[in-house]
Amino acid sequence: MESCRTPAVVLALLVSGCGATAHTAPAVPVVAASPSASPPPSPSPSPTSAPVPVTFAGTITSSPGALVRFGPGPDMPAMDVDQAGRSEVFDGWLGNWLHLADGRGWVSSASVNGSPPAGDRATSWTPPASLPSPTAGLLDVPLHHQEQAATCEVAALEMALAGRGIATDERSLLALAGVDGRAPVVDAAGAIARWGDPNAAFVGDPDGSPPAHTGYGVYAAPIARAAAGSGAAVSAAGTGIGPPAIYAAVESGHPVVAWVTNDYRAEPLSTWRAWDGAEVGYSLREHAVAVIGVTPTLVLLNDPYYGQRWHTRAEFEASYSTFGDMAVVIG
Repeated sequence: MESCRTPAVVLALLVSGCGATAHTAPAVPVVAASPSASPPPSPSPSPTSAPVPVTFAGTITSSPGALVRFGPGPDMPAMDVDQAGRSEVFDGWLGNWLHLADGRGWVSSASVNGSPPAGDRATSWTPPASLPSPTAGLLDVPLHHQEQAATCEVAALEMALAGRGIATDERSLLALAGVDGRAPVVDAAGAIARWGDPNAAFVGDPDGSPPAHTGYGVYAAPIARAAAGSGAAVSAAGTGIGPPAIYAAVESGHPVVAWVTNDYRAEPLSTWRAWDGAEVGYSLREHAVAVIGVTPTLVLLNDPYYGQRWHTRAEFEASYSTFGDMAVVIG
């Protein structure tokens, strides 16, 4: 049975027990609470859990990759490239754009095999007052394999021109660059002592072999001449074009022909004397490629011999340094 209790300051019980007769007790003065007394603590609100974002998976399907943009739109700066075949996790979407859960940015849904769960709400996004500079670029340039043993330079130029909508072929480009087909003079040790000048024309047989000293190649000036003769604008050509300038060109939509080594390492140069007396620095590993993509860590090359390949920036830069940072930038 539940007990009954009555405050002593109001009633005095003459007999114990519930239901007993009560007599009025003498009044007890009520003392006001001290002003310094602390009010009882307010009850703390119950903790609420933050909404968990809905995530979903997808695979990059566009080849060679998909641009990761700062915001959801084709006009947003490109910040990275997701390579084809890569699996990603997304945590939001807006229109035709999917947001990467790792925070790198947004990818077009047309480049992804995957979609948000049914009923998932679109993500809100407001562009900031100022946008960052792009750190990535990716050009749509088809691969073309060189047609002769030593024509990597004109093959790379053919690809770079195709990236600007100019169709041509190796034979035409060789004619514009010029070919000096004379054989070299070698010394007693078998090293090249005299040969043509690759800064003036293609040296040797286009279908020859550098190790066999039957064909060598061509440098930037004749390739720039062939590009201009094909109707392209050339924004830079020669040596001293540093890697940042190469990357900035690709980020802004301009393909580049770059001179590298075929083992993608920095190599020492030997020299021969051209017919006109000019000293020529050369390497029997001389090679040229079309630079068509760049990320904060990688470079995408259309290599006319090895095919389309991603290389680390460090690997590309070491190889590119061999010929004094030599390139032709198609405007």
